Amino acid sequence: MSDIAIVGAGISGLHLALRLQQAGVTTTVYAERSTEELAAGRPLSLPVRFGKTRDRERELGVSHWEGGDDDTLGVRLVARGEPGIEFLGRLDAPASGVDLRLYLPTLTADYLERGGRVVVLRPDAAEIDRISRDHDLVVVATGRAATTGLFPRDPERSPYTAPQRALTAGLFHGIAPVDPGHIHFQVSEAGEIFSTRILTADGPVHGMVIEGLPGGALEQLASYDHLEDPAGFEKTLLSLVAEYAPDLRERISDREFGIRRPGDVIQGGLTPVVRRSWAALDSGRIALALGDAWIVNDPLAGQGANLGSRSAFEIAELIVAGGPFDEAFAERVAERLWRIAEPVVAWSNLNVAPPVEHVGGIFVTATADQRVADAFVANFNHPADMWEAVKSPDATRAWLDKITEAG
Repeated sequence: MSDIAIVGAGISGLHLALRLQQAGVTTTVYAERSTEELAAGRPLSLPVRFGKTRDRERELGVSHWEGGDDDTLGVRLVARGEPGIEFLGRLDAPASGVDLRLYLPTLTADYLERGGRVVVLRPDAAEIDRISRDHDLVVVATGRAATTGLFPRDPERSPYTAPQRALTAGLFHGIAPVDPGHIHFQVSEAGEIFSTRILTADGPVHGMVIEGLPGGALEQLASYDHLEDPAGFEKTLLSLVAEYAPDLRERISDREFGIRRPGDVIQGGLTPVVRRSWAALDSGRIALALGDAWIVNDPLAGQGANLGSRSAFEIAELIVAGGPFDEAFAERVAERLWRIAEPVVAWSNLNVAPPVEHVGGIFVTATADQRVADAFVANFNHPADMWEAVKSPDATRAWLDKITEAG
């Protein structure tokens, strides 16, 4: 029976570990932090898990957050200007936002209760080579720089060499919920602001993500010292939300608004990148890249965790089919996973590029036609279909014709 090392205990790594566990494959998860450290630490990211990812959670027996007020049922997109854009589209299956500091420890506990093994270790490339000697295959599912050096950037699949947005994300009290629950997404000349309900260990709050265009007014938040001056940070944030997302500002209570707890803000920037998907180690073993070790997308499309989960299931299926886990196996994995990832990467990169007229046309049409609004939003759960709808003006015209003729 195969013995697999999984380096990284995020969504990708844990979904892979749990899936292999179901198939009777021996695994060891190398986690960078204990679950206690993770739960007490700062937020990692604010992922929304769409319907297909939640289906995989049900298959894994880890669907701990089902139903109720915490489900996300749609996406509202608003853009001021001429013509004005505003629509609320319905997802074809409820999505969910759960703080990773609750989600990951819960899934780790599931894995351990079923006989899994977790080692707390922050390995670099040399340590991964050492680990590999005790296993038949290593899957690296962490995006830390100390490990991603194993997987060089793929320039043909990585058009950007710098962050395309200045990112600020946080968890906040004092934002009124909406009915039906949905992601509020506001587009402006300064960048994008979106907000959604996130379940934490203390109950539901709202996550807000600000994606500031370089040189724009929203960029300043990414460098504001929120720990040194939380009141000033909150005041500046509210002022910018009032200007660039006034609909969201109307839902915010001046008296109750605030960062959930000190440090519950993420700041910085992500350079979208696709790395080489595998490496041959000095030990003679193969290391596969998964999740952020392989692909980093800007959060605008909300696909990072969802692609990671899908990729984990695909890798698990190939591992269960059997080795040898050699370079030919690694190439089979790479080919199969890229067919899944390519449309996600293309759509995500389009989102951070300068606006294109044909995508704007979808938004204008969706404002007037609920069928188009629903079809567009449903594609967040079907990223390959989304890319087919937006990849070119001709593709968009064909997609719109299909939606409107079917209705």
